[in-house]
Amino acid sequence: MNTPVTIILPTLNEQGHIRDCLESLKRQDYLNIVEILVVDGGSKDDTHAIVEAEGGNIRLINNPRMTAAAAMNIGIQECSTAVYVRVDAHTLYATDYVSRSVKTFEESDAKVVGGPMRPIGTNAFGRAVSVVTTSPLGVGPGRFHYSEKLEEVETVYLGIFDRDFVIKVGAYDETHLQWAAEDQELNYRIRKAGGKILLDPRIKSTYFPRDSARALARQYHNYGMCKASTLAKHKTLPYWRPMVPALMVLLCILWIPLTVSIGFPLLSPIPFLLYFGGASLFGLQMSKKSEVSSFDVTAAITICHWSYGLGFWRGVFRILTFRRFDIKPKDGRR
Repeated sequence: MNTPVTIILPTLNEQGHIRDCLESLKRQDYLNIVEILVVDGGSKDDTHAIVEAEGGNIRLINNPRMTAAAAMNIGIQECSTAVYVRVDAHTLYATDYVSRSVKTFEESDAKVVGGPMRPIGTNAFGRAVSVVTTSPLGVGPGRFHYSEKLEEVETVYLGIFDRDFVIKVGAYDETHLQWAAEDQELNYRIRKAGGKILLDPRIKSTYFPRDSARALARQYHNYGMCKASTLAKHKTLPYWRPMVPALMVLLCILWIPLTVSIGFPLLSPIPFLLYFGGASLFGLQMSKKSEVSSFDVTAAITICHWSYGLGFWRGVFRILTFRRFDIKPKDGRR
């Protein structure tokens, strides 16, 4: 097991996370990491200075196009190895993260190998978000959120990639997608081209989820827009599970004019009350299992579902009105 590897890390205003992230990458036990490419989209904070001070095999590359998709394409062109590992600044990596990724990659015929997303909150609300985003009720049956077995899946968190196969399918889309849709959409094209994506739960990392209601709402609203942009590009979705919260939001909203039109406006709040009751029961159940606030869990799951659903339909409205999606965050935040 001696495959040369390049690590590609997109960044944008990551001074709060980049130092710890790089420290965890520098502690990797894999001996053939050729270099770590930090591809920065024009950070206005101290990200540049922190990265430049690292030295060694860490190299800072400018990304004038800002987005993570552009960063990955620049990194792919810059790297000299046949495989690369895509990492994220909001994540810490187990010492054997790269070595385990390479081992599973070499032992399989997969084009992508990755691990599950394991969130750990940094405050009370963040811990509630961690509970929600590792539950099927919170994020649906996407296996990479909670699977504990080696299996073929639709997508993984980050991952190690066959560089030539990624280039063959067109690399990361910088022009058609809502920003942050690039990873799941690339994995869809890889599977469509016959490539296997493998989840190995022994590939361990720790992700820090959003720690405020506002940040979580912004993130999941954008996720909904991402799925709509994928629908616009491919005329289908990679998988239809994400339609569940979108349909829930749509039916709840349509229920209001329906009850008014038939003369029973007092029935309008019923679906909202039913949803909130179910979310509250989930929050209570999770608070007993995980020692988190039931209120925070209820708030987190409600924000995830409704922000995602509203974001999806906002994206559909853009499709119907022939408007472009936002290929980069307008405020410089991911």
